[in-house]
Amino acid sequence: MKNSIFVVILTVFALCSLDSYSQMKEHHFGVKYQIKNLNYEVLEDSPNHKMGLAHGVGLAYLKDGTFANVNVYFVFDYINGGGNFIENYIIQFKDSSIISLKAEGNSYGTESDPLFSAKVIILKGTGSYANIKGDGKMTGNRKKNLDESATVNLSFEIKYSD
Repeated sequence: MKNSIFVVILTVFALCSLDSYSQMKEHHFGVKYQIKNLNYEVLEDSPNHKMGLAHGVGLAYLKDGTFANVNVYFVFDYINGGGNFIENYIIQFKDSSIISLKAEGNSYGTESDPLFSAKVIILKGTGSYANIKGDGKMTGNRKKNLDESATVNLSFEIKYSD
């Protein structure tokens, strides 16, 4: 009987200890980037159907007041500014640590004022983020048509463990 109670207590302790190590943290941050390279084709199957890829450069604005450099690479399939996209973000911090994210989502609204919504997963981390894992969501907008000078504003909510 004593051994059974001891095993139960030991099991509960171990589970509680493991749970505290794997607790998820939340991180909210903004990203603002400008499109630098844009390549697309207008398809003839629907009016104003564009498929293409782009690269943007900007900054991540963290809650603690720090900044990180961001490179964004994305592919899109839009009709009148709405449709699907896949984006990859490389966020590099001052200490050279990197977090890579992938967002898959939709653009909606109008071509000149689209809104974005996406599911986000953390692909990889390096340096102080080497063991980071998690996912979340992204929302945002662009206040002009998709071109090489457009600025994109995004908000991220990420849940992660490290």
